Amino acid sequence: MGRRKRGWKAASGLSLADLRRMLEEKEGQLSGLAERRDELAAQLAEVEAELAAAGGGGAMRRGPGRPPGKRGPGRPPGKRGPGRPKGSGRGPGRPKGSGKGKPGRKPGPKGQSELHNAIRAVLKGSSEPMKLADIAVAVKKNGYATKSKHFPMIVGMRLTEMADAKKAGRGLYTMK
Repeated sequence: MGRRKRGWKAASGLSLADLRRMLEEKEGQLSGLAERRDELAAQLAEVEAELAAAGGGGAMRRGPGRPPGKRGPGRPPGKRGPGRPKGSGRGPGRPKGSGKGKPGRKPGPKGQSELHNAIRAVLKGSSEPMKLADIAVAVKKNGYATKSKHFPMIVGMRLTEMADAKKAGRGLYTMK
């Protein structure tokens, strides 16, 4: 079996009637898509009008905008935009993260927090190694308040910081 013909070679084997029929099909598809586009644009205009009437601020932003570092049309390389004076921000010789930052909280000794202590209490109360998910459930039952959806993962990170907890197997932890 030979290779399938593509492009002009495939079209050369068709009759003029076949080509016209194919062209009409494509034109029909295009007109259908154009009608659908116009209907959707009208629906979008109605929704935006309702939003504006409800106090939603009119047209919504459609995307994130231009990616950082990209220049606009007509701006020569190296030119700064309006509102960004020379010397502002991080210069070429200053590494990222240097200078003034947020003060934040000072880190305490590793393995000494309310969560660490709650994990210790759960592991000390268990006679056999426990899974991360079971530890997380027991810590919550003992009154530790959290809204995290990924609390077992947080418990696992805290367990790695604890010197008095040891890994008893894959996903199993116990006290030393």
